[in-house]
Amino acid sequence: MKRNYRYLLFAFILCGFVSYSQIETNTVISVDSTKIAIADTIKKDSLNFYDMTLEQLLSLKSHGVPSELEKLINSLISVASKKPLNIRESPSIVTLVTADEIKNSGARDLIDVLRLVPGIDFGMDVEGVVGIGMRGNWAHEGKVLLLLDGQEMNEILYATTQFGNHFAIDQIKKIEVIRGPGSAIYGGYAEYGVINIVTRQGGDINGVMASVIHGQTTKDFMRDNISLSAGKKMGDFEWSVAGMIGQGQRSNQTYTDVHGDSYSLNGNSNLNPAYVNVGASYKGLSFRAIGDFYHMTIRDGYDAILPMTVNQNFNSMYYELKYLWKVNKKLTITPKLNYKNQAPWNTPVGDTGAYLKSASRSTANVTASYNPTRNINVVFGAETYRDLAIDKLPNDTFYTGKTSVSFYNYAFFVQGLLKTRLVNIILGARYDKHNVYGDAFVPRVGLTKKFNRFHFKALYSNSFRAPAIENIEYSGANGIHPEHTQVGELELGYQITHSSIFTINFFDITTKTPIIYYSVGGSDAYTNEGKTGTRGLEAEYKTKAKWGYLGVNYSFYTAAGKQQSPAYRVAQDTSMLLGFASHKVNFYASINITKDLSINPSGTFYGPRWGYTSLNADTLPVLQKFNPVFLFNLFIKYNTPVKGLSVGLGVYDMFNQVFKFIQPYAEPASTTNLPHAPMAGAPREFILRLSYNLNFKTKTAN
Repeated sequence: MKRNYRYLLFAFILCGFVSYSQIETNTVISVDSTKIAIADTIKKDSLNFYDMTLEQLLSLKSHGVPSELEKLINSLISVASKKPLNIRESPSIVTLVTADEIKNSGARDLIDVLRLVPGIDFGMDVEGVVGIGMRGNWAHEGKVLLLLDGQEMNEILYATTQFGNHFAIDQIKKIEVIRGPGSAIYGGYAEYGVINIVTRQGGDINGVMASVIHGQTTKDFMRDNISLSAGKKMGDFEWSVAGMIGQGQRSNQTYTDVHGDSYSLNGNSNLNPAYVNVGASYKGLSFRAIGDFYHMTIRDGYDAILPMTVNQNFNSMYYELKYLWKVNKKLTITPKLNYKNQAPWNTPVGDTGAYLKSASRSTANVTASYNPTRNINVVFGAETYRDLAIDKLPNDTFYTGKTSVSFYNYAFFVQGLLKTRLVNIILGARYDKHNVYGDAFVPRVGLTKKFNRFHFKALYSNSFRAPAIENIEYSGANGIHPEHTQVGELELGYQITHSSIFTINFFDITTKTPIIYYSVGGSDAYTNEGKTGTRGLEAEYKTKAKWGYLGVNYSFYTAAGKQQSPAYRVAQDTSMLLGFASHKVNFYASINITKDLSINPSGTFYGPRWGYTSLNADTLPVLQKFNPVFLFNLFIKYNTPVKGLSVGLGVYDMFNQVFKFIQPYAEPASTTNLPHAPMAGAPREFILRLSYNLNFKTKTAN
């Protein structure tokens, strides 16, 4: 496979950043100002460790810093409520993944990171694309919202997000994962969950950070990626520039479609990312621009192999301008403007012909946060957006008979938080009105509280999935409507010792009139049909201390007793849904051998899964039960004597299980709308990772 000349350009940029980093800045830090900054940080919130500088954390040692575990479980997050709360009291089932956990694991991409989160899994869509599942439910099209530095990364034609050697995980500061509905805050793409990725900003970087990862099997390379970021905070001004470029492939195994035809994925399943992220802020005003250019090569099509390898591109640009206006001590108003322009799924040829469409969304949002007292907070606001889609194929039009189509939507939302000695009460709702598919109203209520070592959450939420542009386009004469979901959740947690905690949560999900894909005469179509849903539990144990940390989690779902659409149902086992295991166990650990050397094992056990693999004599899909799979990984990380340079060596899928991505939806009685066969992921892969941090020099004075 040819190496890309873009690496040369990236290396040139790296040299420029390194040269610039040698310039001394004139920042002066005095002992008195540090004390003032520390006191100010503690006054605002003594639990907000992630926003403290190293100097502030060191100064806190003499005052008694909580255990490493307590730093984690008491970290403030805002993804679940807009109002920062610690994880144990936030009104959602939340997992926080830190930068250290990502780096120590040796994760190759976002799949490796999120796979270790309970309830999350991945399945096969079509044309080489892998999507996400949540708590046993297929969530690929608009049911899980992916945020990157506040930008909605889901493309707006089908509302999907593509996984596999895609996002720059070396630049991540933390990931906040909501396993449960987020529509009351985020709207129609957050029906089953939200993944909020926060990257390192200028103050976190304070210099230049670079990393290189190489993945190799016994025969072929699997990935070569370069990541680079630079940034600094200078008083009220903060800036950052980050980028990533690389080459990879889904697998080097053989793919066989349901018709029995095969080809090698080696060289025919490219996953090549190119990405840039620029941010700047001054006092309350901030600007961000992200470019995400994801290139794939495919031959797998929908159900049948394509006659030749073709290119498929997902290109997106995101812009945001935001102002945080602190009117007074009690009221903050945040207006923001967002614009994104996307060209997803673009390919010159496919099972149903070429696809060349682009879409843009212009959004205006204003949110206000009011604190009448210390124990009461009200967040309210409004949002409106306009979508525009353009078909660039000659003689091709939308259902309107024109080459372009536009829609608009407006929304109002409100949330109230009341803290009492016995319980925190969270009440909220959101109302959306779309000019084509109508309206959606979703309330939420939450009761949370932490009593010393014990905490609980009792949550009930409605959520919805808004039809995307192409769902409307292919809805036919009956039209399309939002699907609605009701979710009840209960979490119990107990801090067993100073350094260990156990949590368990129970959930019940019911989705009414889900948006189902099917085929009519070889053409795409969408309709609202029946019900679906799951219930189950997720349990997790964590311990974190100076020696390192250990995490073990178990997730279980069942569809028994739930009405199921034929598209997701497993006829041979009504307790399961297509593609996803009912039982899943994760573990991850980091063991500090010395202060500079750590050993980091991790693994995932999947129980049996079901998927369609071939056709019988009547050309109907054949359902197969897949055996359990155990993926074991080992990564060794070493901080070298060279300041800022670390080296990592590891192996993923040590026992060469070769995980298969199964399509979690199909029409079992159809002879025309045939399923996509399971696609193999990477086999045993050896990883080499180099990371280098070069801090800008500062002058200090007493």
